[in-house]
Amino acid sequence: MDDFIARRKQAESLYAEQQWAEAERLFAALREEGPDDGNLIHDHAVCIFQLGRKKEALQELDRAAALEPDNPYRYSSRAWMRAAMKDVDGAIADYRKALDLDPDDAIALNNLGLLEEQYGMRKSAQERFRRADTLMGILKEAGVDPPSPTEAPAETTPAVEPQGKSNLWKEMAGVFTDAAQRRAFIAFIRNGFRS
Repeated sequence: MDDFIARRKQAESLYAEQQWAEAERLFAALREEGPDDGNLIHDHAVCIFQLGRKKEALQELDRAAALEPDNPYRYSSRAWMRAAMKDVDGAIADYRKALDLDPDDAIALNNLGLLEEQYGMRKSAQERFRRADTLMGILKEAGVDPPSPTEAPAETTPAVEPQGKSNLWKEMAGVFTDAAQRRAFIAFIRNGFRS
């Protein structure tokens, strides 16, 4: 078991360093050996996606959602991937599911608003933005003032570099996994992509 944990930490380190091919190989081996784990499946899927195997990656996120159907992060992750693949309808459906499970997720509210805005659903989008802003205000009133991210996203769906070391990818991945980074990203977007 200690070997499994050590190799998982190594895979996570490679993932953080965006060494997608090496991380993918380790995650694949770990998945064959260990029990089903939504986080392991998710991280493996991101590596696969970064290596250009987008349909396979989406199938992996489907497995993670099936394994943990009550985890809103599973749907938000899949929505992000679908949006990156230009499947706006699928992304909207997944963000809505994530919000059914966690109505206070400001990032999902904002991202859904951005997609709805693309479809001309301005009234719904504005309501999502207003709710996301309200949630961010509550956090700020509670004394949570997140740091500003160092880079602005180039578009509403993050750019993906198949095997490069993109700081943007690291920022976007952090948005989904770190609450403080998520709050900073929402504030950054609401401020018109200015720090």
